[in-house]
Amino acid sequence: MFSKILVPVDGSDDGWVALDQAIEVAREENATIHVLFIADSRIIEAPYWTAAPPDEPIPGADPHLTDIALTIGRMIASYGEKVLAEAQQRCQAAQVPCETEYRVGSVSNEIIHASAHMDLVVIGRYGLGAAWAGPTFGSVFEAVVRHAKAPVLAVQSEVRPIQRILVAYDGSERAKDALHLGADMVATPGRELLVLVVNDGHPQMLDVFAEVKEWLEAHEIDALPLFEEGEPAETILRIEREYDCSLIVMGAYGHSHFMKIFFGSTVDEVVHQAVSPVLICH
Repeated sequence: MFSKILVPVDGSDDGWVALDQAIEVAREENATIHVLFIADSRIIEAPYWTAAPPDEPIPGADPHLTDIALTIGRMIASYGEKVLAEAQQRCQAAQVPCETEYRVGSVSNEIIHASAHMDLVVIGRYGLGAAWAGPTFGSVFEAVVRHAKAPVLAVQSEVRPIQRILVAYDGSERAKDALHLGADMVATPGRELLVLVVNDGHPQMLDVFAEVKEWLEAHEIDALPLFEEGEPAETILRIEREYDCSLIVMGAYGHSHFMKIFFGSTVDEVVHQAVSPVLICH
């Protein structure tokens, strides 16, 4: 299912947790981890921008500014090499195949571009200096989940073995992707699947619940279907706690009354407050 796993790292604690979680997944899937360090080109180019007059945005001919930019680039490259070397060591210690890559550019764009060749992206919620995500998630994290070419696993503050999987289902196309992915993941022995439909006041959710039960039966998927009343995010988080789930799978987009719009409500709240990692299908 996951043969190539992309892990962007930056040396932050959340980045290492993401790598450790990816190692857990890679062990079960016999996957190769591709570790990516991106030197933010905006930082390297900062001397040009800060010193330039408004009508001359990048005075590249100034040798002094060029020297500063080169020095910054060398410092970041040296740091990146150390981070990648540590990532390689962690993977080798876990006996998980690993490839490392150093890139320069826009952090979000480079991750999205690399994801086109991967089956899964594992990323920490926050990066070095909280540069990857702010109080409501920063542009990098949001851009990756919105535009990545593979599912995105957002890890929390500690690594958790994946045992009981909770799929949040509302009948939308992305929720169907989440359901299929969750069903594939419980093929691994020792895992359990819960499928949750939340009724937040819309009568058609009864039909959605009947639909998902029929699908599970037709495909002979051993799962516990749940139909709960309440506000979607609160209900998902409550079920996660009550059933001690170790992974939540959900779509980045859903019906307007359930998932609303990307990171506008439910997904945002769940990723922020869940104890478990959250696997987002887009």
